[in-house]
Amino acid sequence: MHRRLTGSVKWFHAVNGLGVIRADDGSGDYFVARSAILILGRATLQEGERVTFEPVVEGLAFWAFNVIRSA
Repeated sequence: MHRRLTGSVKWFHAVNGLGVIRADDGSGDYFVARSAILILGRATLQEGERVTFEPVVEGLAFWAFNVIRSA
């Protein structure tokens, strides 16, 4: 199983399908794409929404994958 982090959505642009999640552990901000959201019936996030995700570092970019709502 992959490591998962918890965080809060800083912003999400529904038209462009991109946003940023701030990790609770202080590791930084992670970009999130619409295709990484696993919330049934929704392909968008709301500012302040609590989520968990799998962090991936590609070069200098931090990305969030397999994003779901926090319990």
